[in-house]
Amino acid sequence: MAAMVFGFSSCKQEDDPKYHEPTTFTVNEPALKNQAFRTKSDMTDKETFNLFCSQPDYGYSAICNYSALVSLNPDAPIEEWKALPNLTPTSAQMAIKTYELGVAINQLLNVENAADFDARGLYDQEFKCYFKAVCEIPGIESSKIISQNTVSYDKVMINYAEKLPAWIYICGDVENIETGIANGFLAPSASNLDTYKANFALYEPDDMIGEKLYVGAFNLTPKASAIEGGTTPDDCAQFRFFTELLGWTTDASLGSNEADFYCEPITDKWEAGFSGDIVPQGLGNWGVLITEKKPVTIVVDQVNNKIFVKEGVHEVSFVGRDPEFN
Repeated sequence: MAAMVFGFSSCKQEDDPKYHEPTTFTVNEPALKNQAFRTKSDMTDKETFNLFCSQPDYGYSAICNYSALVSLNPDAPIEEWKALPNLTPTSAQMAIKTYELGVAINQLLNVENAADFDARGLYDQEFKCYFKAVCEIPGIESSKIISQNTVSYDKVMINYAEKLPAWIYICGDVENIETGIANGFLAPSASNLDTYKANFALYEPDDMIGEKLYVGAFNLTPKASAIEGGTTPDDCAQFRFFTELLGWTTDASLGSNEADFYCEPITDKWEAGFSGDIVPQGLGNWGVLITEKKPVTIVVDQVNNKIFVKEGVHEVSFVGRDPEFN
């Protein structure tokens, strides 16, 4: 019995997973590599194509981020390849928007503008696009590895596409400073798209396109109950965010808490500058107790799930991903 126990203990120690840097990584040849498709020019279009790989050997099953690189020349130096984000970053079954591929190909072809695209007859051409996969464990720099092999889609046609600032929407007790239009928790539905886009969008700065850092300035509007003397979280001017207008669901919401109707008061922090965590798919709000309209500047970091709030209207610059309110 003692020998058996010792044997089991030794086996357990040997099987303890330990991280090590992977040495090999491959991406699978696409089954539909010879099927022609055209990229989209609208950044909101959801059409995707797929790349598949398996997790490299880290010594254990890790939560990884997967993405891709594309080139028109399989022998180009790796620094000349263009990065393609994965819509499902933790999945090795990558879904990549054809819009992102179109932007990358336009960049690889050094297309200056739509007129240049048309003059060169690029709409009617087919391109063979080469891909590599990228895998890394967040926070472990040595874990990043690029696939040794290259695969291709052989019949890609393109539209003109350029990278424009992306945006998200704010919903709640807010007002557009310029138009004076109030949100009042307007339903985040497709029928209200024009109102949201014109009045309640936070945009990526021009020099931070693709970084998923969104900036906006709005007026907070007081609740009637606060004006009448209420002091509870429910009396705060409240707000949260949506990445898309899909209704009152968690599919596209960014909130302070998972719970709907929850409010995280930040009244004592927003004047000097509040920073906190965002709950993806959360329905909770942030709130400020005010009795009159107050301007606010907000930064949302969707990559690190952080929110930054400061009273007043400010120009925002960044040191890395950290905002500075000027």
